[in-house]
Amino acid sequence: MQIHRLTAHPARRPIRVANVQVVSQFLKDGTLFLRWRIDGAQKLVLPPYAGSGRADNLWKTTCFELFLDLGQGRYREFNFSPSGRWAAMDFASYRVKSGSAELRDWPETTIERGDSIVTGSVRVPGEALAGATHGALATVIEE
Repeated sequence: MQIHRLTAHPARRPIRVANVQVVSQFLKDGTLFLRWRIDGAQKLVLPPYAGSGRADNLWKTTCFELFLDLGQGRYREFNFSPSGRWAAMDFASYRVKSGSAELRDWPETTIERGDSIVTGSVRVPGEALAGATHGALATVIEE
């Protein structure tokens, strides 16, 4: 298990969000388990629940992101929305989309909201990670 502390982009400082951290762990079946925790989430905008399935433009509001390096400049980007929707896109190089990643098993997303803390969990099937040498985590925050 690893804990990753994310930092705000210098051009986009948060209003109330004080801390974002992610716990990552590989499960015995090869699934990657990710759990985001957002502290100071009183003004955090969460999209309404929409059920599990693919969707576009999830990055336009609060979502969790995973980037996988596939080598030779290629990468895969995942967006996981608190709505339950997700996206998986492959890129040939920086922002040059080469298609949607085809997944047999869909990622599972859950969200919990308290007064000032929001947590989101994602289970990424092992097959979706095939070929990756390493990854990076990010969060889009809308307040």
